[in-house]
Amino acid sequence: MTSRIPPRFSRATWLACVTLISLLTVPLHAENVKSITQYGITWTFNKAVPSGQFCNGDFWVLGPVDVISISTDLHAPGFTPQPGEDGSMVNPGTTQKQGYDNRLKSYDAKLNASLPGGEPISAKKPLKLPAGSSLVSMVSWLYRSPSDAEPGIPRINGGTNTPRPVTRSGAILTVLAEPAPAGSFRPAYCGTDKSIKFNVSDLDRSQLKDLPAVAGAPQVEDIAKRIQRPWIDHVFEFLGAFIHPSENMPNYGREMAVTLNSAALLLNLDFSKLPGSPSKDDLLISFVQHGIDFTGIADNGGGWPANGGHHAGRKLPIIFAGVLLNDPHMKSVGERDTRFQEDEQTFFVSQADVDMTHSDKWNPDKRGGEPVPYTAEDIGMPEWGIRHATQPEMDNKNWVASYRSINNSYIPGFVLLARLMGVEEAWNHAPMFAYADRVMEGRDFGKSTNDPSAFLVAMWEAYNPKP
Repeated sequence: MTSRIPPRFSRATWLACVTLISLLTVPLHAENVKSITQYGITWTFNKAVPSGQFCNGDFWVLGPVDVISISTDLHAPGFTPQPGEDGSMVNPGTTQKQGYDNRLKSYDAKLNASLPGGEPISAKKPLKLPAGSSLVSMVSWLYRSPSDAEPGIPRINGGTNTPRPVTRSGAILTVLAEPAPAGSFRPAYCGTDKSIKFNVSDLDRSQLKDLPAVAGAPQVEDIAKRIQRPWIDHVFEFLGAFIHPSENMPNYGREMAVTLNSAALLLNLDFSKLPGSPSKDDLLISFVQHGIDFTGIADNGGGWPANGGHHAGRKLPIIFAGVLLNDPHMKSVGERDTRFQEDEQTFFVSQADVDMTHSDKWNPDKRGGEPVPYTAEDIGMPEWGIRHATQPEMDNKNWVASYRSINNSYIPGFVLLARLMGVEEAWNHAPMFAYADRVMEGRDFGKSTNDPSAFLVAMWEAYNPKP
């Protein structure tokens, strides 16, 4: 029988309703299972346990459970992980330490849940997971030398003498006390709070625009694929990028921010006018899940301080998810003290900044060319500094100052999205908005890999609501 769209419904509304009904009619949990496999990682239990999936596809089981094996089928023939590789963590924290791979200085053996007491888990020595646990498991990239490595391995980093990143794939298993209602979002993997707070039925899609498409829009399926899997982002600072699993997520903050910008901008287009009339739901669910996960990192003491191009983009999904789920906690993140790179780097030039750049304390990065100090005429100008909030002595007026162009490639996207969705006040950092206007005014883009994308430029020109 052919489905007919009721005359009072738009096609987009009808598709959203059909998708929502299908999600809400999924059984609460599947049959009991002895093992679960996702993204090349298999968790095996000592007995069959009730299991199901969250709306983003990640798995849950009813606990407590005993995990007797964590394995993978991703390794190339002839390569076998050594103890300390292919690690796992339970309810990971937000420090600079990790238990996934011992080839990095950030490794802490006590955090590796795959090696309790230094020995691999087994039927005789299971990993016991109570309800209220998130098990984050990784697959490492293996190599014996740069020329003797698994196919597809990232380049070897000169500073760490390891691949960047060292991890290939990551998956999250959540242990619950009760079955998750169909359509539930996965609780954040950081910390111990695994309560089910959000459901697909809570999404207020009316908060999204249905703007006509512009030139340069990326393929929805491509962006959806890039954000479908979990982004493991809880390890603090520079070495955090080394455990961003390469098959799950971009490695560097620039690419993370550009991907998140593209996803959020796409979600504000009229999908019925895009080739193939794709559904927004897969992209929307994945994006909101990232906002929930970033919130979990922030709520457990994590943050993304200014550091070159590493830490950009995490604030946008938090506010976006808060708006779509009408969650006051996420929407008010701009009022808390969580550190976000794009806020810490943007400021209005003050007399103190002028004085700093004319003092003996001034110590700008000279890789971008001859440093330029501020003058009295610059006071009030919206500006960018690599670590302005904590190291204003590194500020540099030179437009080609090191890392400025990297951050210029995505900051206007955050601003455009905040304006489109009416959350400029919730963002609560006026200098970033004024600086984005400065970036975009009268500039000829398209000549550098660090330029804003053609899609962002087209969206800005068509829809930036600022007069």
